[in-house]
Amino acid sequence: MLPTIPRSIRDRYPEHSGERRRSRWVHRRLRVRAFSSGAHMANQNGNEVIVRGGRVYTADENGPAWASGFRISNGVFTDVWVSPGDEPATVSAGADVLDLDGAVVVPGLFDAHVHPFFGGKKMLRPSLALQPVAGLDEILAAVETRAREAPDGAWITGGKWNATLTPQLTAAARERLDAVSFGHPVMLGDESGHNGWVNSAALAAAGYAVDGSESDAGFGRDADTGAPTGVLMERALDPVRQAANAASPDTVDDLKEYLLAAWGLFHTFGITAIQDAMTGLPELQAYAQLADEGRLPGWVSTCLSMEGIMAGPDFDPAALDDFARTVAAERIRTDFTKLALDGVPTTRTAGMLCPYLPDDEHGHDYHGIVYRTADELADVLRGYRAAGRSTKIHCAGDWAVRVAIDAFAMLRAEGSDLSYHIAHGQFVAPEDRKRMAEFDVVAEISPYIWYPGPIPYSIAAVLPDDVASRMQPNRDLLDLGVLVAGGSDWSVVPMPNAWEGIAGLVTRRDPNGAFEGSLWPEQAVTLEEALRIFTINGAKAARMDDVVGSIEVGKAANFAVLDRDPFAIDPIDIAATRAWRTYVAGECVHELRNPPIDGEK
Repeated sequence: MLPTIPRSIRDRYPEHSGERRRSRWVHRRLRVRAFSSGAHMANQNGNEVIVRGGRVYTADENGPAWASGFRISNGVFTDVWVSPGDEPATVSAGADVLDLDGAVVVPGLFDAHVHPFFGGKKMLRPSLALQPVAGLDEILAAVETRAREAPDGAWITGGKWNATLTPQLTAAARERLDAVSFGHPVMLGDESGHNGWVNSAALAAAGYAVDGSESDAGFGRDADTGAPTGVLMERALDPVRQAANAASPDTVDDLKEYLLAAWGLFHTFGITAIQDAMTGLPELQAYAQLADEGRLPGWVSTCLSMEGIMAGPDFDPAALDDFARTVAAERIRTDFTKLALDGVPTTRTAGMLCPYLPDDEHGHDYHGIVYRTADELADVLRGYRAAGRSTKIHCAGDWAVRVAIDAFAMLRAEGSDLSYHIAHGQFVAPEDRKRMAEFDVVAEISPYIWYPGPIPYSIAAVLPDDVASRMQPNRDLLDLGVLVAGGSDWSVVPMPNAWEGIAGLVTRRDPNGAFEGSLWPEQAVTLEEALRIFTINGAKAARMDDVVGSIEVGKAANFAVLDRDPFAIDPIDIAATRAWRTYVAGECVHELRNPPIDGEK
C-alpha cells in the first residue's frame, strides 16, 4: 500500500528536485581542478587528449565495465585501458592530459524520453508555478495575483495541479476562476501535462461553446448542472493550447533558444544524448538549423509527431515527413515516430485491465480509454515500417500495454526488425512482461515515478491498492531480458535530473525526502543496472548505440566527470550527484562553478 501524503508536504516538497546535498567527496573534486587549461576545451581543435587516473565506468557490454583512462582523437574514443599500467607509453606532441585524481567518470547520460522545447520555454518564459499539492483556494489566489499584474488580454498559463483536485473542479469552481482572472484567458495544466483546467475566456478563445453545448470527449461538465467545469482532458485540451500558442506564437529562432537553454540544463547532470519524445516540423527545423550552425550541443533521436499531437490545425504530416528526410546532420536521427494509445491513470484516461475505483461519473466497471484496437494499431505501424521508422507508443495502463504488444507481435511475425517502445509502462501484467521479452519490446520507463511522490499519490486515489502499489516492475523486466531505458519526461517532472531517477531506481524511495516509505521495493535494481538504464540502454533503444551510450573505441567522446562517487555514498544521496564537467565529442561543454565545500549549504 502506498504511504499517505505527509501533513507537511506543502512546505517540504521542493519545487525543483535539483537541490544539492553537501558532498563528502568535495576535497577530491577540488583537486580535479588541476586539469590543464588546454584540456578544458579538450579536442575542439582535434588535439589528442589523454584522460587518466580515474574510476571510469564504461557501460561497455563487450569489454571491461571499469577502466582507469582513455584516449580521445578528433572527438572520438580511440583507446580505453583498464589499469594505469596499460596506458600508452608515448603521447602525441601537443596532446592534452587530464589527470582525474581518482574522480569517477561515466558515459554521457541518455534521456530516453524528454520534451526539451517545453522545458526550455519554461526556463526562459516562466509561467505560473503551482505547488504540486496546492489546494483550490491557493490556485485561485495565485491566478488572481498574476492576473492583476498581467498586460490586458494576456494569457495566464502554468501548473501543475494535482489530479486529486478534479472532483472539486466544478462549474462553480470555474466561475470562481473567471472572477479572479479579470478577463484573461487561463490555462492550467495538471501534473501529467495531458489535461488542463481553463476558464470561460480560454474556452471561448478556443471556439468552445461556454454554454455547455459541446459534446467532445474529454470536455468536462458539472455532474449536477451539466455546465462546463473547464476541465479538458487529453485531445480536448488541444484547441485551447492552440489558441494560447496563436496569441504568442514561437518562431523557429525562439525554439532554438529554448533548445539551447534545455541543453545547458542537461549538461549539468551529464546528459549528452536524448530522445525527443514528440517532435513537430518547427521543432525539427530548430534542430536542423542548430546543427547546420555547429551549435547543437548533443545527440538527439527525434520521435516525429506524425499524428499532430498538440499541433495546430494546419498540421501537415507529409511536410514533416519530407523535411525529416532532408536532415542529414551527424547528431540528429529522424527515424522514430510517436503515438499515444491511452491517457494517464490519474484522470482515469489510461486503459487499465482492472476497473478504476468507483465514482459517480464512471460507475463501478470503468477501465479507461484505449484509442485503437491491436489490428488498427498494426495497420498504422505497417505504414511507418514502410517508411523505415521505429515507433514509441505512450502506454500508461496495462490494457494499453497489452494492445500495443499484440500489435508489435503482428509486426514481428511479418519480419519487422524495427525498434518498438512502450513509453511509460507504469503497469504491465506479469504475462505481458514475458511477451515484451519475447517480441523484443523496449520498456522505456518515464517519468521518475517508481518511488512515492505526487503522481503515485494521485494514482493511488483512483486505483485499487493492490494495483497502485505495483507500479514499474523494473526488476522483473530486467530479469526477463527486456531492454529497459530511462527517461525523465521533463517537464512533467520539475527537473531532468537523471540522478534522481537513478537514486529512485536503486532505493524505490523518494530522494527528495518529501514522501515517506517506498514503492514496491522488491523491484529495485543495482546501481550499475541503473547506470546502464540511463546510458547504453537508452542508446540501444534509440538505435544510436553505434555512436553514443558507452565509453568504447570508435564512439563519440561523450562523458561526465562527477562531483562525487555514487558508489561510495548512501544510495538515496545519489540524487544530488552533478557533473563536475561534461564533455561532448571531447569538448568541455559544462563546468560546475563554485562547488560547495563541506560545512556550506
